[in-house]
Amino acid sequence: MEGSISIVIPVYNSEKSLAELYEGLSEALKQKYNRFEIILVDDGSKDGSFKVMCRLRSSDPDVKVVRLDGNFGQQNAILCGIRQASGDYVITMDDDLQHPPSEVIRLINKLDEGFDVVYGIPADRQHTAIRRLGTVLTDLVFERICGKPEGVKVSSFRVMKRWLAEKIAADRTSFVYISAIIMKHTRNIGNITTAHNNRKYGRSNYSLMKLMKLFLKLIVNYGCLPWEIRKEYGPQYVIKEMQR
Repeated sequence: MEGSISIVIPVYNSEKSLAELYEGLSEALKQKYNRFEIILVDDGSKDGSFKVMCRLRSSDPDVKVVRLDGNFGQQNAILCGIRQASGDYVITMDDDLQHPPSEVIRLINKLDEGFDVVYGIPADRQHTAIRRLGTVLTDLVFERICGKPEGVKVSSFRVMKRWLAEKIAADRTSFVYISAIIMKHTRNIGNITTAHNNRKYGRSNYSLMKLMKLFLKLIVNYGCLPWEIRKEYGPQYVIKEMQR
């Protein structure tokens, strides 16, 4: 296949899953692509995640490592990774092995049908009840304030074209939400149904309070409110160190 691939993975307390995720991605991508990079962004992990990331980098020059100076949140970490990406296709996925690496090729194949971005939507979400509720409510918010096409679903597992990644990288909205930024620039969105694994290590840190804060910030920053009342949240992120 033609084109290069960048895979952006925000990392938080995932020392147990990173090596397995790396191996799965490498195996899947090497079947069809000669040029790919894996960009790992450590979002203030408190375990040994960064050491694992550095070890993967030392054994494979196609691994890029970014360490943020604190915990800035998943969306900010993804934005940081997108800004480091150089591929013709830019993929984002989680670090917990719930997104199967083997599904990456299917995402790209669907994008090549003519979409600007394609989201992988689990056939059977292996999430907590709160996380599932958050998915439903987020879907409603995107329809109301972001103009999401009816029937289209969003998730953190997606592939986008280079031009769209560049639009996201240039966005300076203080409160970062990648799918909301995407919908500023395109409605040409595809979906595929993907497998979704059980979480092998750790547990989700989503809570009802975090979800409510998320929806409020989405409405304030991406809704139809006057610019003068939109809140500034400070820098999107601060990089502590980088290995490219």
